[in-house]
Amino acid sequence: MRILVTGASSNIGKGIVARLRAAGHSLVLSDLDPLPDEPQFAGLEFVQCDIQVGFGLEGAAQGCDLLLHLPAWHGMHSRVKTEADFWRLNVDGTFWVLQAARSAGVRRLVFLSSQTWHDHYGKYGFTKRVGEELCEYHRRNHGMRYVSVRPHDFTPWGADYLNRYGARLLYGGVDREDMLDCVQASVRHLEPDLPAGAEPEAVVVDAVRPDVFTEEALEGWEDDPLAACERIFPGSRELLERYAIDISRRPSVVHGIGAEAIGYAPRRHFGTFLEELRTLDAKGEQAVAAMRCPY
Repeated sequence: MRILVTGASSNIGKGIVARLRAAGHSLVLSDLDPLPDEPQFAGLEFVQCDIQVGFGLEGAAQGCDLLLHLPAWHGMHSRVKTEADFWRLNVDGTFWVLQAARSAGVRRLVFLSSQTWHDHYGKYGFTKRVGEELCEYHRRNHGMRYVSVRPHDFTPWGADYLNRYGARLLYGGVDREDMLDCVQASVRHLEPDLPAGAEPEAVVVDAVRPDVFTEEALEGWEDDPLAACERIFPGSRELLERYAIDISRRPSVVHGIGAEAIGYAPRRHFGTFLEELRTLDAKGEQAVAAMRCPY
């Protein structure tokens, strides 16, 4: 397929462009600023435009089969961006991109939403609610098929591999590679043509970590987190103590929707982190200390 990727230099954009290229798709990239000089962008068509006003989008969408819409201000921007900023990018930007797709005859959409959809009167969550409503409006009125992906926290973790990445997986964090898997599965899901006369579909997917424990398994966590974790992940106590990983809060149990509809299954969680940490630990504590966020 020929795919228009808006927000191509974003966190997800940088990762998914390489994957879509490898899968054989033809890509048109768009962003507010010129793309960084990175291998995944080399040789690809680029259209520089500001989606908040829409100029240039119709031309970028011409001849495309699918729109992958990524740009947004997120919760981490709440202190520095106003309500007007959030509205212009998250709502106006989504509207103009969808209008450009409609004009160009694009009838497939993957929309990057957020779990803050549930916080629908928060500054961020409200705009994602409206964004999903815009997707549904275009489905009902213009035949747009779409998958709305609602990820949880997958922000970069810098040098704090043990807590900002590892322990975060107990509290709702999702691995970026799982996020990329979800977006790629969403594209694959929309690839086949609809049967003649079929209703354009709308799929919502929660991009969250896999459920690897239950509420029952977490009983007594607050009283003795290390013992509770050891029951669920045998052999974890020694690593947790040696590296002073903070698991004092009771973990969250997550239940996602929509993953089966697109053939998506997250694979990375606190247990896989512990396996990776154990492998690094065998090489020495310096190998653990050297871990840096790759994105």
